[in-house]
Amino acid sequence: MALSDPLLPWPPMRRGFLVRSVERLLRPDEYLVGVVFMWSRHRWTMPFAGFAFVGLVAVASSSGIGEWSVCLGLGAVGATVAAVSSTTYRVLAHTTRALVLCRAGRVRQVATGIIERLPDGVTITRVGATIVTSEWVLRDVRYTVPRNFGPAMEAAARR
Repeated sequence: MALSDPLLPWPPMRRGFLVRSVERLLRPDEYLVGVVFMWSRHRWTMPFAGFAFVGLVAVASSSGIGEWSVCLGLGAVGATVAAVSSTTYRVLAHTTRALVLCRAGRVRQVATGIIERLPDGVTITRVGATIVTSEWVLRDVRYTVPRNFGPAMEAAARR
């Protein structure tokens, strides 16, 4: 069974990496119907990133770096690292047998391992949307889903 294009509107190479990474984790009698890349942020992500920014700007300026643009750049790098480190990336695979929740890589959008096979009665609820993302709740965890994975997430929610 092949994936249909509306479920994965990515360029073929990028889509291929994600699909192959999920398929290698599935059982031999299980076929992929759709795949969703998503993430959730810890509730303290923004304060953590803010403190990292302020802390690195303070350290950089007190260590003799005279240019504010460099200090602010270092603070921005620190805030970015703090935000990425407090973000959890997941892949939801919709298969012919069940929904499979997988760990995802931080750098590349690939599945790295299976967390669990979700029961048939699990509900997926949309709780918000913007122009570029939508928000979904799965097992009391709020996930952000990029717009190009929206149709696949809707199909998984309707299964």
